[in-house]
Amino acid sequence: MKKLSYGVLVILLLLLAGCAQHYYRVNNGQVHLYLKAPEAESVYFISSLDGFRPHAISKTPRGKWGVSLPAAREFRYFYLVDGHVYHPPCKYREGDDFGAFNCIFSPDM
Repeated sequence: MKKLSYGVLVILLLLLAGCAQHYYRVNNGQVHLYLKAPEAESVYFISSLDGFRPHAISKTPRGKWGVSLPAAREFRYFYLVDGHVYHPPCKYREGDDFGAFNCIFSPDM
């Protein structure tokens, strides 16, 4: 029963995220993070850079949400999509205090 509940939770999170895709690019000392979630109504970016305060980010005409930050130092981050926490699949991550994980951006990785 526990495996079934976990599987249902994973499927629900994927549906809530609207098949979101996440990626980033580094250019001219900036890291540009993108979340493709065309069906989302609101997206907030939350990072360790300022104590995990949510920041509303803008949607592009192509349905991507983006934020640009200085790429000089390491930080942890995740998103809030339509009021639901979304931890995107990412190559570098660590566990958080709530049983999930945060993505890690590091200029050295």
